[in-house]
Amino acid sequence: MQALYRIVVASSVLALSACGTVSNAPEPSPLPVVAQTLPVTTQWRASVGDKTLFRFVPAVDAELLVVAGAPDKLQALDVVTGQSRWQIKTEQAIAGGVGLGADVVAVGSIKGVVLAYDRTGKFLWKTQASSEIMAPPAVSNGIVVVKTGDGRISAYAGADGKQLWQYQKQLPSLILRNYAAVTISGDVVYAGMSGGRLVALSLQDGRVKWDSPVAVPRGATELERVTDVVAPPVVDGRMVCAVAYQGRVACFDAASGSAAWTRELSSWSGLAMDYRYVYAVDAAGNVNAFERDSGRSVWRQDKLAARSVSAPALLGKYLVVADFEGYTHYLNTEDGSFVAQLATDGARIAVSPLVAGEHFIMQTLAGNVFSIGLKQGAK
Repeated sequence: MQALYRIVVASSVLALSACGTVSNAPEPSPLPVVAQTLPVTTQWRASVGDKTLFRFVPAVDAELLVVAGAPDKLQALDVVTGQSRWQIKTEQAIAGGVGLGADVVAVGSIKGVVLAYDRTGKFLWKTQASSEIMAPPAVSNGIVVVKTGDGRISAYAGADGKQLWQYQKQLPSLILRNYAAVTISGDVVYAGMSGGRLVALSLQDGRVKWDSPVAVPRGATELERVTDVVAPPVVDGRMVCAVAYQGRVACFDAASGSAAWTRELSSWSGLAMDYRYVYAVDAAGNVNAFERDSGRSVWRQDKLAARSVSAPALLGKYLVVADFEGYTHYLNTEDGSFVAQLATDGARIAVSPLVAGEHFIMQTLAGNVFSIGLKQGAK
């Protein structure tokens, strides 16, 4: 009963922040009028499932794109053409999205079952995790890492599903439903946790390398003290960054966990990072850029406020976000100005665009996947 209470209240918190249909929520900003200086176009479109309220995160590895569709559809597409390679029906409804690495495709269910397949869609194994799986698994070096709703992180052997290790941290009395996958870089698993913590674990044995605060819970009520990391950490070189709802954006030394800088910012969407800046979409829908080395604010784009803006993604000198009406917005990383805008199918794009070569992959809640790139001959 306590776990159910946590989930229901957490969903309400996110709804107040992210949904324009709640009576006391701010009115979404009007669609910005954009001069199309970057010639973007839809390369292909594919239908992968029914309409859903779940966020499905696709995964790409080389030429293979694997997507989950509501309620129980798993499909592999050619990332260049969008043509179907294979399609299967899973034995349980999928939640969260897809983990893909080397020879393993992994998904999880709201009932806490991990299902694994090979790259041809052949079933490999299944195992019961400790709780619901709302975040996509992460796969690396033959290991599948799963984060469950009870705050546990579990690792399974990609070959047979044998549990290798499990990490557990005590949860606060009230948490947000967490859709954030772990991030694997090299032999380290980085995971944002409830209570505003970022932990680094050994991929091989789950040993804690470090545990640092992204934000410190504060406030007079339990609701005010909800300070959860609900977006995947981002890693680039020796720096790892994370952001917390009702908290801060913070960057750390990836090896030691020592803090490089922090800035006040609340976000349920997430981050992107390049060699100069850290980009964050705050809870109000503003897109922010901070200097990577110092955390100094560089620019802020406020024309997308209250449009339920997705986490950002980077391709070269362009930053891309999506919104609740299925529009994709392209920003110049230099100053945050709009350079292009493109509609999809009118349904919300709830997760960060996925970079695949020179294209962005977008999955909407209507069950469609789009590949968007530059028009032929454009630079």
